Amino acid sequence: MQLEEARKVGVEVIEMLAPRCERVMVAGSVRRGKAQPKDIEIVLIPAMVERRVDLFTTEQVYSLDEVVLPELVEGRLVLDTEVKRDGPRYKRLIHVRTGAVVEVFAARPETWGYILALRTGPAEFMHKVVTAQSQGGAMPFGRCVKSGQMWHFSEGGMVEQPTPTEEDFFREVGVPCWPAAERTLERLERHLKTGGE
Repeated sequence: MQLEEARKVGVEVIEMLAPRCERVMVAGSVRRGKAQPKDIEIVLIPAMVERRVDLFTTEQVYSLDEVVLPELVEGRLVLDTEVKRDGPRYKRLIHVRTGAVVEVFAARPETWGYILALRTGPAEFMHKVVTAQSQGGAMPFGRCVKSGQMWHFSEGGMVEQPTPTEEDFFREVGVPCWPAAERTLERLERHLKTGGE
């Protein structure tokens, strides 16, 4: 798929999902401006919904199903039947009109920055970012990513490190928040080797 067509599909999918989201954005190779993206990655924060726990109790939750299911019912998106991914934080869909693969990733307000950076990529760049410095990566001692969020170590154990923006995430790692199109493994390695640009 050509970049311009992928961008159009991304905009269309965002318009579909946005009414049920607190925040939604195209990520991946489309965001980086790759000439021929193989898929369209969407990162979103589902709007909070009330879910019944038992007869007397309800709870407020972020639900990716509440965002995506109406579009599946209306037939504009379908679950990918070849590569099946239908979890609570990640769904792999097909855009019916074009046949484009659309991958949808759910974040929470406190994990938005990390999830957006991770899903924007590219993969080799982000792998180096989240690898510990002791193993040749960028992640400083006392920090890690696990279970879809960033953590820091304290006397009481691991504590969630909120990353509400990409700038927050990259600041915690000690890497500049470069524009998406400028995130390359070579640039990151040069930054790590020289301690800056």
